[in-house]
Amino acid sequence: MWKIMLVDDEPIIRRGLRQFIESSHYPFSVSAEAKNAGEAIQQLEQQPAHVCFIDINMPNMNGLDLISLLHKQFPELVVVIISGYDNFEYARQAVQLHAFDYVLKPVPKSDLEQLLSRLNQHLQQIFPDQSDTETQKSPTLGPNLSGGDGTLLINKVTEYINDHYQDPELTITRVATLIHMNPTYLSKRMKQETGQSFLDYVTGLRIAKAKEVMDHAPSNIKINSLATKVGYKSQYYFSRVFKNKVGLSPLEYKNRGRP
Repeated sequence: MWKIMLVDDEPIIRRGLRQFIESSHYPFSVSAEAKNAGEAIQQLEQQPAHVCFIDINMPNMNGLDLISLLHKQFPELVVVIISGYDNFEYARQAVQLHAFDYVLKPVPKSDLEQLLSRLNQHLQQIFPDQSDTETQKSPTLGPNLSGGDGTLLINKVTEYINDHYQDPELTITRVATLIHMNPTYLSKRMKQETGQSFLDYVTGLRIAKAKEVMDHAPSNIKINSLATKVGYKSQYYFSRVFKNKVGLSPLEYKNRGRP
């Protein structure tokens, strides 16, 4: 069982992560929690972990400085940064500090599922003597988003889209260039094998991710931030697309059922 430590000064974030991690299909358990850097170091000295989820914005010492200390004291510790700040400089420093991933709060559950899958594979490689051979694969996103039973080529394309849906520059021309294929031909292949055009696939995935975020109870994300998070430069365009697909505006969807 892989042990994860959560370092975040917000109890509601730690509680949500713990519940998701321990209910997942992967061999992870939350071995410790800390609300600041001092507690984190103390907890790790008492009870080592394989992975540490760290928030950037914490009192006394920020997450990036904490990572620098942890790498010196616990060199095998795998670090994942979970931040509320979409800041290029933070992301650049995270890369320099060899963080495993840098994800933005609130995180859709399907993205967390994929993160745990990748972490599990990574840990099996660096700790082969501790690997759990009974791990399960991450569930797909559903029949309209998983890539179906298409060829390896289209599966690779849909996998790329799933990993880069937050990029506002994601276009069929860009993806076709990466795989050295004519965009028109790729479009036809996608339609044949997934039943959806490239744009419909990307749009469906982005809207599904947006709904996941808003379905998460503690999430108070603003609509303009949500639009950016799922790959739209314009809040107004995102709202129009969302209402066209869902039948409600993002704000109406977010507030549904509330008094």
